Amino acid sequence: WLDDVQKRLAFANIVPFVRDQPVLRVDAATKGASIEFYEFFLSVQDLQRAAAPNINLLGDRWLFQDLSRTLDQRMLETVYRAPQIRDVPAVSLNLNIESVITPAFATFLERIDKNQRVIVEVQAIDVFTNVSMYLDVQGALKGLNHAILIDGLNTGTLRLLDVGHLKPDYAKVAWAAEMADSEGRGGQLLQEVVASMGAGKVVLSRCESAAALGAGLKSGISLFQGRFLDSLGSGRKNPAQRPKA
Repeated sequence: WLDDVQKRLAFANIVPFVRDQPVLRVDAATKGASIEFYEFFLSVQDLQRAAAPNINLLGDRWLFQDLSRTLDQRMLETVYRAPQIRDVPAVSLNLNIESVITPAFATFLERIDKNQRVIVEVQAIDVFTNVSMYLDVQGALKGLNHAILIDGLNTGTLRLLDVGHLKPDYAKVAWAAEMADSEGRGGQLLQEVVASMGAGKVVLSRCESAAALGAGLKSGISLFQGRFLDSLGSGRKNPAQRPKA
């Protein structure tokens, strides 16, 4: 069934399933915010309902990894045409590490505005399993004046991965309530990644409350992403787009 689904996805119109959400830089003193970059991603659940309603694409991580390579190529073919990509300072894309060294990615860079910075978001587990390729991709992106972000960080992965040692341009940490306790393990892990990366390079994602924002600011973080931030109205709002949690 994997081959059949890949063939369907290779020709499917994925435009209705492309979502975007800003990452905002928040000034702790004024609580004012400005756009750091826009993340573009596919709503896999919505795409599954349309293209493969009887198959759980997320049910097996390694099978989905194969499918995601096809999805990466479709994203790269599609996002540069999206109206939301215009007039934003930088764009980020969730990609497999190996997708950065494909012709599709090179073509994507040729098609976008030459003044736009591209940030490639790679999952922590993929970095953990292929550090050498991560380092190669990191160097290639730096040489092109683009950036790399390690995503998928949480209290579990932060225990296993020395993010600061890998020197990404950004690290994205998913908010969890236990991080609010600066004396607890969750709060300590958050403080450790801020110390190793630098506060201006850590993105606190899944911020859905003032408490998450407040705890992040208290930790020195200035970059945030989530529905609560969307509600502040600092980013471009598009009711047709569903925000990422």
